[in-house]
Amino acid sequence: MQAMARMLTSSAAAQGVARRELLPLSWIRNSQVAPGGHTADTVSLPSDHLLRSLICATAGAGCAASGLMGLGPWAAIACAVVALAGGWRIGVPAFAALLPAISLLGGGWVMWSGWSAAALAAAAAGAMWLGRLEDGRVLPMRRQLRDAERERADLDRQIGRFPLLLDASVALSAAREIDQFAAVLAGRARKIAPEASEVLVFLARGTDPACRAGLDREGRQLLREPDADERYVAQEARALLRRSPGEVRVIAPLRADRRQVQGAATGEAPRGALSLRLAGSDDGLRVAIELTQALARLGGIALAAVELVEQARGMALRDDLTGLLGRHEFLRRLDELVAQSRRMRTPLALLMCDMDHLKRYNDAYGHPAGDLALRTVAEALQRLVPAAGLACRWGGEEFAVAIPIADPGHLDELGERMRTAIAAAKPDPDEPERRVTASFGATLLHEGEGARSALERADRGLYHAKAAGRDRLVVVA
Repeated sequence: MQAMARMLTSSAAAQGVARRELLPLSWIRNSQVAPGGHTADTVSLPSDHLLRSLICATAGAGCAASGLMGLGPWAAIACAVVALAGGWRIGVPAFAALLPAISLLGGGWVMWSGWSAAALAAAAAGAMWLGRLEDGRVLPMRRQLRDAERERADLDRQIGRFPLLLDASVALSAAREIDQFAAVLAGRARKIAPEASEVLVFLARGTDPACRAGLDREGRQLLREPDADERYVAQEARALLRRSPGEVRVIAPLRADRRQVQGAATGEAPRGALSLRLAGSDDGLRVAIELTQALARLGGIALAAVELVEQARGMALRDDLTGLLGRHEFLRRLDELVAQSRRMRTPLALLMCDMDHLKRYNDAYGHPAGDLALRTVAEALQRLVPAAGLACRWGGEEFAVAIPIADPGHLDELGERMRTAIAAAKPDPDEPERRVTASFGATLLHEGEGARSALERADRGLYHAKAAGRDRLVVVA
């Protein structure tokens, strides 16, 4: 009997916990998902705890049986030892081991059988009763622990997004062009807000934003026209949140500073909007919304940096006085235009222009008036050069123009329009009698010819026009 008691004691000690620590963790084992996605706690009786309770009852029955076989009062003492040892480790169910000892008072083996069965039943019932008694305290604690664990995991996941803002800042700072900036911003927004089913970047100078980059839920490219909300955010620089069942729409403004960009088409700083559609509830998307708005603010700073790069590039690549392309940049872009013209099989017109007697004009009216005349000629040329064409100040009072044309027969008409536009311009509205004229040489790019060779031919036409009396156009085949 003492050996069995030691076995019970060592078995419980092997669990490594005291009774008060054992019960709360041993009774609550299962979590089941109820209909509707909610988690429901259920109580299950641990097999090891029930087994120890039944072992105590069986040990008590064994001690009582030894008493019937002649052990006498020592059997009752053994039952008590088993009950006390089990009760210290297991609790109330272990005291069922005392019931078989009642058979030692009389009744023989029949009473022993009945009380032994009663001991087993009492041990099992006591274990169940104790479990139910602990439910009121353990289940709420278990639910709190589970909720706290879920919140901690969610917090860890959300905190893990914040370093992405630093990565986005570094990537945006490396952007040097508007389209590159838009692509980087869309990609970083997709990483920061993986709940997004749509990420779009709208940018514009002026009042008409255009979609410059976009991604769908799978990361595929997505482009579309801006809607009224996106236009409003881009123009007014005010954020919007649109909530609907199962979705939150975030539209955050992108705004560079208001400084003028030299050489920009409209002379306005770029502006735009970052638009996301987030799937989920408003509460669950709180961090994603805040990070998206923070990313948009970083995007505005990066957009200002891109604007400064464009301004520096414009100052370096464009003529300070006229705003036209400089000679080096014109030649670089002309090579691209020649390649495009050959690929599209479009005739390319090249014209050289030289102002007539600019030195005489400067001597008569002063160099500031001469600078104003240069700007007037540049503006007249720029008005007649389409978006697909190029115009530059070649040097001094000389200009160069390259324009794709649909019909080679229109070359004379194009050159004449430019010449007459310059002759009709008024450099100084306060002095309408002051006029300037220009001579032109024009040609078409030949098949397989280089751009510089064609420019030399147009320059020969310009020389012939000046030699023939100036203020005229000479076309060289």
